[in-house]
Amino acid sequence: WLDVDAAGLARTALADAALSLLLPAVLAGHQDRYGALPGGEVAVVLLGKAGSREMMAGSDLDLMLIYTHPPGVAESTGRRSIPSSQWFIRAAHAYVAALTAPGMEGALYAVDMRLRPSGNKGPVAVSLAAFQRYHAQDAWTWERMALTRARVVAGGPAVCARVERAIAEALAAPRDAAQTRADAVAMRGRLSRDLPPSGPWDTKLRPGGGLVEFIAQTLQLVHGVRPGCQNTSAALQVLAGAGVLPEADVAMLIAANRLWRTVQSMVRITIGRGGAELPAPAAQALLRVAGAGLDLPALHASMDATAAQVRDAFIRHIGVPG
Repeated sequence: WLDVDAAGLARTALADAALSLLLPAVLAGHQDRYGALPGGEVAVVLLGKAGSREMMAGSDLDLMLIYTHPPGVAESTGRRSIPSSQWFIRAAHAYVAALTAPGMEGALYAVDMRLRPSGNKGPVAVSLAAFQRYHAQDAWTWERMALTRARVVAGGPAVCARVERAIAEALAAPRDAAQTRADAVAMRGRLSRDLPPSGPWDTKLRPGGGLVEFIAQTLQLVHGVRPGCQNTSAALQVLAGAGVLPEADVAMLIAANRLWRTVQSMVRITIGRGGAELPAPAAQALLRVAGAGLDLPALHASMDATAAQVRDAFIRHIGVPG
């Protein structure tokens, strides 16, 4: 079997390949239908677990599509000419439809585009200029936290380079450290209040369960982000190297993040997304990958102790969660 880190890398590599190979095929079909848009380019950006290369069984794709075109190109050429903004929006819909179309074994991937600028209220494809303007003027702290895991995975070299620079600039922009920490604390409080854990194995929503990513992302915003450091463990190591986090905290947080993802991944594989008690075969599978010599009570105790340590680190470095 693969451990959770190796499995995450393999799943993410597969998603990257599918996204990069599908984009030119979709755009070619779109061009046949709506004509060409001279100089127009699209970049596909992954966020969330796919952005950090930590995909698990059942992980969806948090996508953002960013486009650019020459200022003088107002519409496409061809028999069905349409305005450039509509050309890209329809191309984005076609791309998502190709990813989510049901096949013999279901859809290829589930897609979540709520992390794009303005969320569900914004267009499904956003221009590079609009992306830059939004993150310079209007983005919330949680959107910039999500951007720490943004990774450009498909598109032409020129547009990909421009989007990567725009993401780096958005993350490097000066911000109020105290306000950033306060926003992260408030957001965690809202999640705890509005989304209680579904059961004892819900490592994402249990107290202390989702705080590792909060710590890494908040401190990256407060202290600056090194480009290309989307992975949570790698980000924590960079923060340690910069003197932001003690080595002992980093080792504990990396181990906690790995434990949470191991449990969450095995629960998804064996019983789905529910948080119910595990049947014997599922429990045996989880114990085989969670640690030698553990039984379920010992694993629960280890999870409780880990959660307490993570919460203590969150309090010391970010603030008191609600």
